[in-house]
Amino acid sequence: MNLELYAQLLSIVSKKIITHICGSRKKNLISNPRKFWSYFNNTKHNSPNSLYYNNVCYENDGDIANAFADYFKSVFKPSTNYDIKNEFKSNCVGDFVKIDSVTYDDVVLAIRGLKSSLTVGVDNIPSFIIKGCAEFFIYPLLILFNLSLRSNVFPYVWKQTRIIPVFKKGDAQDCKNYRPIAILSPMSKIFESIIHKRLFHQVKNLISPSQHGFVPKRSTATNLFCLTNKIISSFQIGSQLDVIYTDFSKAFDSIDFGILLNKLHGLGFHVNLTDWLHSYLCNRSLYVYFNNAVSREFSGTSGVPQGSNLGPLLFILFINDLTSVFKYSECLLFADDLKLFSSMNSNLDAVLLQSDLDCLFKWCTVNKLHLNIEKCSILSYTRKSQPLNHVYKINDLVLSRSDSVTDLGIIFDTKLDFSQHINSMVSKAYRRLGILKRKTKEFSSEIALKVLYYAHVRSSLEYCSIIWDPIYRNKIEIIERIQNNFLRYLLYKKNGIYLQEVSSSYLRDMFNIPSLCSRRDVSCVLFFYKAHVVTNSATISAVDELIRQNRRITTREIAVELSISKGTTHHIIHKKLGYGKVCAQWVPKHLSENQKTARMGACLTQQFLH
Repeated sequence: MNLELYAQLLSIVSKKIITHICGSRKKNLISNPRKFWSYFNNTKHNSPNSLYYNNVCYENDGDIANAFADYFKSVFKPSTNYDIKNEFKSNCVGDFVKIDSVTYDDVVLAIRGLKSSLTVGVDNIPSFIIKGCAEFFIYPLLILFNLSLRSNVFPYVWKQTRIIPVFKKGDAQDCKNYRPIAILSPMSKIFESIIHKRLFHQVKNLISPSQHGFVPKRSTATNLFCLTNKIISSFQIGSQLDVIYTDFSKAFDSIDFGILLNKLHGLGFHVNLTDWLHSYLCNRSLYVYFNNAVSREFSGTSGVPQGSNLGPLLFILFINDLTSVFKYSECLLFADDLKLFSSMNSNLDAVLLQSDLDCLFKWCTVNKLHLNIEKCSILSYTRKSQPLNHVYKINDLVLSRSDSVTDLGIIFDTKLDFSQHINSMVSKAYRRLGILKRKTKEFSSEIALKVLYYAHVRSSLEYCSIIWDPIYRNKIEIIERIQNNFLRYLLYKKNGIYLQEVSSSYLRDMFNIPSLCSRRDVSCVLFFYKAHVVTNSATISAVDELIRQNRRITTREIAVELSISKGTTHHIIHKKLGYGKVCAQWVPKHLSENQKTARMGACLTQQFLH
């Protein structure tokens, strides 16, 4: 056999196969995005050949699946066993929250909103089948859903859950470094989405304005904006703002069913609805699926169902009364992420904040939630040379002080400088860009490369930019270099050579990619527009206060340069954070008439970036 000829043929065939695979992946970007992203996001961490749990090594797939099951089961707690009806009858306060039945239109809309997927739950019916054959499913599901509501029983088969372990970080052989991903029945998702929509409509006005998680028109950005504005206000008057950052341990998995149902009744849930929710929560069966091996089944004895539509809403209703226990401080929530804060003008203010911390610990004890006190921390935001460093405690354990903290993905420091966040963000973006380049060596499609860059790199550079948007040119340029790097990579893919002498502005025009700085300007203005014009969100008061503080700034059109006296400290702070810029770049009247946010965004982009 001619080995040299064989090697040549092997090389030719291999190149053709690679070309075919890359072409197929590029087509999937349009026709089957899920399959494409599954390939691109595939990490270097494959399924482990062995796994450690409680100092025992497991090597067989079945044993590994059972080890995962034991670990995931260990986070649950026994729930209080109430006689629901008797308990509720003795504390009846009203029953205005009820769902008697669902309608044909409810089912139709829920099926339309179902994501098409090949993934199957325990019933082995993929959601794309239900969506594609909706007319055959609507009436049977309508009958089943209404029968469930009339009998106050949630079907057991829809409570069976397949758990897929997904690696987080750290040692891939340590069971504790994996998180469970729940695969539920599409039928359950359809039913839950209907119940969620009907429930939220009835309870939305009961949800605390301090809660920014799982609430429409609120987000991590609105949460951080409210906090940042408090810090700025404190700086302006030369004060100090002490912020306590807390950490709950497995909060979603620790919810006591009895306590939750009692709280729902206290909010006005009809007893039939609480009976139905009791059936929905209890006796849920879970098992782990790992490398085609299935673990033994186990029960979820506490917590809201992971991966469900109803779970997040039930959780924020459970934690909703927490905000009412604080008498002397303010708080902000994003689901279970809680921070307490108060202005420090004397030692008495610190004592009062400590009093609210004691109330927090008492609330956690009563509601059977556990605080990771070791992970709780205190930051004192101030520009004083001698800040007040009070010692705060939870359950007699001293909270650690820090100079910086990562809050909902943004690194805050005591001076509100954000240099540490920008440096960290840029480093991560360069790593992502490196991964993109390595995985697209065989790609030539400009569209595919741009989509990957937008989703994998640029998105990380724009997360909550309303908070940290810099005004100093050196920081702006540091961020912009990442995109410039990608633009030159695009040019290389197009022409086959790197041209360093070509200007970045020329490349942005060539590939129709606006600068990151200008995109942050649009995002900033749109954030204010949505908060103040479109919605009635919790950020409106903060926006109003900000505009009042900047009332001396002349506002005309978008893209008007901001002129601020350097002697006015609070204006400099606002400008530094990008907020003052918004006041000078407010929405022109002819654009503000476009009330729809999507249309507004398009108009701003057209005016700002072109």
